[in-house]
Amino acid sequence: MGKNRLEQIRKAIREKGVDAFFIQASNNVKYFSGFTGSSGYLLITSTKAVLITDQRYTEQAKQEAASWTIFIHGLDPFATIAEAVSQLGISSIAYESKEMTDFQITALRREISAAQWVPCVDVCIQLRAVKDDEEVAYIQTALKIAENALDEVCNFIRPGVSERDLAVELEILMRRLGSEAPAFDTIVAAGTNSALPHAKPTERTIQHNDLIVIDFGATWKGYRSDITRTVIVGELKPEQQNLFDSVHRALELSVAGIKPAATCHELDKLARDVFTLADLEAYSLRGLGHGVGLDIHEYPRVVMNNPAQIEPGMLFTVEPGLYVPNVGGVRIEDMVLVTEQGCQVLTQTPRVIRL
Repeated sequence: MGKNRLEQIRKAIREKGVDAFFIQASNNVKYFSGFTGSSGYLLITSTKAVLITDQRYTEQAKQEAASWTIFIHGLDPFATIAEAVSQLGISSIAYESKEMTDFQITALRREISAAQWVPCVDVCIQLRAVKDDEEVAYIQTALKIAENALDEVCNFIRPGVSERDLAVELEILMRRLGSEAPAFDTIVAAGTNSALPHAKPTERTIQHNDLIVIDFGATWKGYRSDITRTVIVGELKPEQQNLFDSVHRALELSVAGIKPAATCHELDKLARDVFTLADLEAYSLRGLGHGVGLDIHEYPRVVMNNPAQIEPGMLFTVEPGLYVPNVGGVRIEDMVLVTEQGCQVLTQTPRVIRL
């Protein structure tokens, strides 16, 4: 695993025509080196791989990044980074400008003034878009934890229970089932609150004939899952049922259209066409889904006007939704893995849950 990922970065080094690649975003550090400490920097050349961290992680770095050269820095990490650059004879360094603050790059350029710093965009996250077997297994475990928690929490859903209590119960269940942490801030939105795509759980209580959007995920070995189900409590009004049926249909058609070389725009359009035909497109968002891994939002970005093609091994969400003010919202979300023939739907929870 580690060697293959290093070769990917070394290919980028050759393509950029630089001597080294500098990485400091924590999940990129973990992805390429295996190191999970909260403070770490990577300096990768065509022949060397250096991990720079502080004294707290001396032994952990040796264990998790056993094949790497370890530098331990004091209060000022930039001085130690400069020392490593000097020892390796580096004169040009690529870095990911989206992941670097102005303070950091200014300090590095000042400390290592002899080297040319070359900004790059999204190199690491593009490399992370295709998942290997180990990553898929971790994500599947995280998803299974989340789905088991949802199955149990459905017994807790009843009129009079608040959104906040339901969210807390769901997160407790995920912890008990093995989740390291929630994959992101849990969304529980009932009634008219469900029309807010990223609603925060409130003290509003569940009522008869509510729609409840529940969007959540678990974490396993640092990898995240993401699932949304819109739970129906009782019966729906015709307008609400139309929203639910349109979203359900959009999800089915989108998943059926997933295949290698399809563009992100084409997949988004499959769902958007359903909403347009139902005269509901104005109530949808601008994207259909996103990659998931060490971060909850990764590549590919399955959004309108994105010409990027999907590839076997990419793992992303398909989450069409409609959000109508003063009426309610519906989102149904599955995770899929792109295969050579199409895709494998990883999410096993029924798409229709009526209590």
